[in-house]
Amino acid sequence: MESVLKPQKRQMDKWHKEPWLLLVVGGPLIVVAASIFTGYVAFSGADKVVAEDYYKQGLMINKDIQRDAKARELRLSANLSLHAAQSLIRVEVTGAGELPEQIQMSLANASPNATKVTEIVHRIPLVRVAPGVYEGELKQTSNISDSSVKLFHIKLETTDWRLTGDWFEPEQKAAQLNASK
Repeated sequence: MESVLKPQKRQMDKWHKEPWLLLVVGGPLIVVAASIFTGYVAFSGADKVVAEDYYKQGLMINKDIQRDAKARELRLSANLSLHAAQSLIRVEVTGAGELPEQIQMSLANASPNATKVTEIVHRIPLVRVAPGVYEGELKQTSNISDSSVKLFHIKLETTDWRLTGDWFEPEQKAAQLNASK
């Protein structure tokens, strides 16, 4: 007697219930979804890499370097003091060479109540009142004498030279600027 075994017909699952389908298609689908999400995050929060006026800024760097060198050559220094009661800034400049009739002062600080970093720049023309002594008036809208602002970045500049530095607590302390090295 011979027994012949007939293979039993295996009932096939539907295609979407096959376990191999998850392995073959699932991995690549996860990678595609992750790359789309990564691309969305990258492009929605992208920072500007290049400034709008990058060429102009590049040219200004060379000019600033030349003006800093001129200030070193003239051995310039300045003492700044704030007279809040009179709304006045007084600057005493010393150094070799002829000093101009007017100096432009720029004070920059972070906005005290801003939720993101914003810079407020005040431009104050300083007029010579005595040899080497300059004074400028603070505007009423200025927050220079505001007690919440503790640090200012200062620039004293003419077309030929510039002095830069930081002024911490202008209400209490005078500032000293020297030509950069």
